[in-house]
Parts: sequence; C-alpha cells; structure tokens
Amino acid sequence: MNDWIFYSIASGSSGNCYYIGNNQYGFLIDAGISARSIVKYLKSINIDIHKIRALFITHIHKDHTQSMCVFGNKWNIPVYATQTFFSMMDRANYIHKKVAVTNRKYLEHEGRVQLGDFHITSFYIPHDAVDNSGYIIEYQGKKLVLATDVGHVTPRLTQAVREADYLIIESNHDIDMLMNGSYSEKLKIRVSSNMGHMSNHEAAELVSSHASPNLKQVFLCHLSEENNTPELAVTTMSDALQHKIPVVALKRKEACLFDLL
Repeated sequence: MNDWIFYSIASGSSGNCYYIGNNQYGFLIDAGISARSIVKYLKSINIDIHKIRALFITHIHKDHTQSMCVFGNKWNIPVYATQTFFSMMDRANYIHKKVAVTNRKYLEHEGRVQLGDFHITSFYIPHDAVDNSGYIIEYQGKKLVLATDVGHVTPRLTQAVREADYLIIESNHDIDMLMNGSYSEKLKIRVSSNMGHMSNHEAAELVSSHASPNLKQVFLCHLSEENNTPELAVTTMSDALQHKIPVVALKRKEACLFDLL
C-alpha cells in the first residue's frame, strides 16, 4: 500500500463507510454498515481495528451511523461530530445504543483536529438532517475533500472544491431517471429539493466550474441504485471536465482501494 490510502468500503443509501490513512494508522468517515463487515474489509488490506484512531460522522441518518456505537463503545474509538449531532442522537428512537459520553468528541463546523500527520477540518453541508458535516483532510501538503448528501451548493463547499487535490463528491441521481422513475412524488420532491441530494449535473457543474489545476482525481459517492448508473454519473462528470481528470464512481457494496500520493 502507498503512504496515503483512501479505501471506500461502502457508498450509497444502503450504507456508507470510508477509511483514510497510511500504513501505520488511519480513521473512518461514517459507519453505515455492520461493524463486522467494516472490520472484515479492513482486515483484507491488513488494517487492524487498533489502527483506527477515530470515527468521523457526516450526519445522523442510519446509512451513515448504523455501527458507530460499536466502534465508540466496544473499541473505545473516539467518535467526532458536532454537539448538535450528539444531542440529536440522544433523542433518536431508532438509535437504541448511544455513543458513551467518554467517547464523544465535539468537532464543530470549521473546527480542526489533528490525528498524527493528518489534519481534519469540518464544514457545514446542507441536507435534511441537522448539522451535517463535510470534511477536509490534509496530509503531506495535499487536501482530500469529502462532501456527501449535499442538498445544494454553498460558498463554503465551493471554496472546499477549489482547495481539493482529491475530491469525494456526491453524484446521487440523474434528474430524468428520478422524475420518470418509481419513487413516490413525495420522495422525488425530497431527493431533488435544496435539502436533498446532489444530481449528476449539479456535481459536474460544481466541479468543472471551481476545481483548481491541482485536482488529481474525482470520486463520485452515494449513487442512487434506482435513479442513476455508475456509467452515467462518470460520463456526466468526465464530459464536464473535458476528460482531463480521472473520475471513478464508488461502488455501493464493493470495497475499492486507492493510493493517493
């Protein structure tokens, strides 16, 4: 493995989990599938659970939080999110086990934390859950930006895209597939609203308009199984970038390992 790796374990409405680290240690962003599956995938690339220094959560929805309490409570891994997130967690009936207070780490938007040689900054992402976070990860002078479940583009997200050497961005749906598909009208409105999910076209317009010459690769995340295809998402983004930057669609239920530096 290279000295900086990005390991997409799961990406989509059925669960999300990403590992970012190096050969010695790293951290997770979201734990939206079973802890057993996450540990199995990590072991397949020789990452032991004791190498995980933290878990960062983007937002409260179950496909991002399913096993966060196992990591926090069983393995005493610090769980980072905003104070409002933890307040929501305490009130959420569907989260039966809560992260122990001793393992909660508050990281407010624009807050910054250091884990070894990694620096992680949180920033606000609009979505129909409270206090959603995107993350900017700095390592050896490079920046990886992760923004998922994006309702609409904000100046802060635009700024983050401009800073990115590597970008993980939501490309959830094709708007025609969504509107002509099987979703109920209520769900179509929710997904396409300015607090829902980012479409292929919106993601492509954002990146093509604001990416810097330093952008080396784009990873498309949280693709809809019903209202998108990997081929369509990649083509939309690649065409907008004039095929100058590699674009990869992350798989829903298949882990994918990438060397960054």
